[in-house]
Amino acid sequence: MSKPSLPAPVPQGALHLYRHLLREASYLPPVCQPFISERITARFRKHRPDPDPAPSLHQASHGLRYLRAANAGDMTRMRRVLLLAFGRIGRRRRELLDRLVRKDPPADSAALQELIHSASARSGSEPADGPDDWLAKWDVGKIRAFLASQSQAGIQSSPRPVLKSKHVNPEKSIPTENTWGRPLHPRLARSKLKKAWKKLIDRVLPPVPHGEWEVLRDLAAGKLTGPEWTVPARRPVAAPSDEAGSQEQLWHWVPYTIQPVRQVERKHSRRFKLMTGSVDDGSLLGSSPAKVHNYTARFWRRLYSHVWHMTATMEKKPVGNGWNIKWGNARLELSPPTAGHAEFFQGVSKDGRLSATPAKGQKKQPSPVG
Repeated sequence: MSKPSLPAPVPQGALHLYRHLLREASYLPPVCQPFISERITARFRKHRPDPDPAPSLHQASHGLRYLRAANAGDMTRMRRVLLLAFGRIGRRRRELLDRLVRKDPPADSAALQELIHSASARSGSEPADGPDDWLAKWDVGKIRAFLASQSQAGIQSSPRPVLKSKHVNPEKSIPTENTWGRPLHPRLARSKLKKAWKKLIDRVLPPVPHGEWEVLRDLAAGKLTGPEWTVPARRPVAAPSDEAGSQEQLWHWVPYTIQPVRQVERKHSRRFKLMTGSVDDGSLLGSSPAKVHNYTARFWRRLYSHVWHMTATMEKKPVGNGWNIKWGNARLELSPPTAGHAEFFQGVSKDGRLSATPAKGQKKQPSPVG
């Protein structure tokens, strides 16, 4: 992963900013590029007819600086980009949640006839089979099965609130009586139940398609190493001509006379250099950016493994009623010792004791206890 050597461009218009965003997205990991590029295109098309594009352009400029910082070596921002791409946070998470809570279509003609009959039997505001609201349209059994699986997965560093086994049944948190000891009104109980389900669904890390889950698994294991899975390198910047290089940069001293020095030099500080893309120009706070990581193959495997550990896939069992839910199991395996390290363990058994007979070419060491 190469670092940008030019400061982030000042957007001269929507098209100029749009091109820079797509170019910066092309330097992300290939597994993230389709989602990020699609979101950039969709956002620009959505806000194209806005009468005042200034707020949207300001937000897009922040997104450009965010992507440049992630590509330049900011691990925290790169982790967030992967979480967005795999639906752990953001818009894609909401789309995956919509697929999770939605009831499956009828599997055969008998199930379709039963659904039509139950729909025609409803009349008025209170149907015969219960209230007709958004919670009635959810597949509660399917959601409850996934909630139980997530509560037992032992997910660490989750971007959502922790889900425990006591949260799986929100009906238990609904009181049966009100403050005066009278039975709770059904509508009030229903409102409390819907509020509890909304709070519970905020903790869910929804499942992804099985094929995407397998790709993430292979990336975490280091099995996908072809050129189509390699993070692209940044193209080199064109060298300046002799005429452009001979011109000395002018010092803009006016801001230093009307603003505090700390505020003027803020964009050159080590903390914000990754976001601003500024180069070291001899300013008071000028030096290399802070918290810059050199992305390696080992780093990508660990990052993919971290995201895979909080990602699941969910499929209906072919026989019977139930679901097959699999979570990423990021097992850390010890790497084999090098030749230099293995020398220290010659003559030591698997249980950590010295062997009775030393290895060839080795003298028997005296016991430390006399």
